[in-house]
Amino acid sequence: MHRLLGRSVLAGVILASPLPVLAQDNSPAAASASTSSNGSGETKAWWQTITANGFASLSYGYNANQPYDRLNQFRVFDFNDNQPQLDMAQLVIQRTVEKPNQFGFRVNMIAGSGVPEVTAAYGLFRSMQTGVAHHFDIPELYVSYDVPLGKGLRLDVGKMASHLGSEIIGGYDGYNDEFSRGFIFGFGVPFTYTGVKATYAFNSKVTGIVVVVNGWDEFQRYNHGYSWGSQITVTPTKATTLYFNFIHGPERPRDDRDQRSVGEIVGSWRTTPRLNLGFDAVYGHEQNGVSLGHDAIWRGLATYVKYGFTTKFSLAFRGEIFNDSGGTRTGVDQTLQGYTFTPEYDMAAKLSDVASWLKKLDGKFVVRGDIRLDHSNRDVFLTSDPLIFVPDQFTAAINLIYLF
Repeated sequence: MHRLLGRSVLAGVILASPLPVLAQDNSPAAASASTSSNGSGETKAWWQTITANGFASLSYGYNANQPYDRLNQFRVFDFNDNQPQLDMAQLVIQRTVEKPNQFGFRVNMIAGSGVPEVTAAYGLFRSMQTGVAHHFDIPELYVSYDVPLGKGLRLDVGKMASHLGSEIIGGYDGYNDEFSRGFIFGFGVPFTYTGVKATYAFNSKVTGIVVVVNGWDEFQRYNHGYSWGSQITVTPTKATTLYFNFIHGPERPRDDRDQRSVGEIVGSWRTTPRLNLGFDAVYGHEQNGVSLGHDAIWRGLATYVKYGFTTKFSLAFRGEIFNDSGGTRTGVDQTLQGYTFTPEYDMAAKLSDVASWLKKLDGKFVVRGDIRLDHSNRDVFLTSDPLIFVPDQFTAAINLIYLF
């Protein structure tokens, strides 16, 4: 996706859990199997196990620099300054897979003025010719099958969220602790890919994933190559999880030779029932990415802390540094730093108290803030004067979420 400085900003979180999902790939929430009981001893037909869930996120942000184009620089979804935004409205229809020989599917449809025009993949809702996307996207569209092999081999085929990244696109079954996304999420790893994924749990502590896909954020390929990736998840204790992620392949248009590789380690540690810690370390390399004979390299490190003061109120912090050597990811050869504080308050959404027929819409309301300072070693952030650039950007935002 285009990641340019100036007027072109990149037009490119777990329910009740204090840390992100620690991978963009959202595993569907558990649902009843086709042979599950409906409570009366009878079994459900497969079509009765199909579920529908929704999510909506609205926000308003203010940039102290007052950029003349009203765009926040180097932001992913919260790029609009000083104007209300429907970040995303989501509808997920799915049938989850729980046991061998089961088929399932997931269709994730989103609309809005923030997220869809960033996540849209080339050849689906993003033009292959102009690179322009609009206000609708389907980030996930795949079928699943649980092969009765060993402990169970799950196959997913279609368009899926990437397995890389500690942060996710987000939705009803998971959203990030911070409203604004970090630099690693926006510039270091893919959002989605289209292809085949195989998942196998070797034992209770180790799970492996292998993918063969078209490439980063591509529905249709714009070269003749494929990318492959892997993930090893290790859970040494109930409170600690480590993810070892990798992806490799040709990712530039009409270039099948030059390879892009990204390696990443993501970890989470629930130190106490209230305090959670996490980190994300990424290293990326692309052959001849800057120019012929000059490879592109990007590196990032993020730390996450979240503390729950009560069952409803929490405070999260993210500190991050991202080095874009050669400027291929952000458009500038620079090192970015970001510091984000997020207070959050959760409330039950009991719409059934209004009318019993609204029971299926019972869910959760979330109100949270986002206070963030970005810094670069270059003067790259816009101001109200088109001729003046500064090294810092301070923003504040409020975010409202409803999910069911």
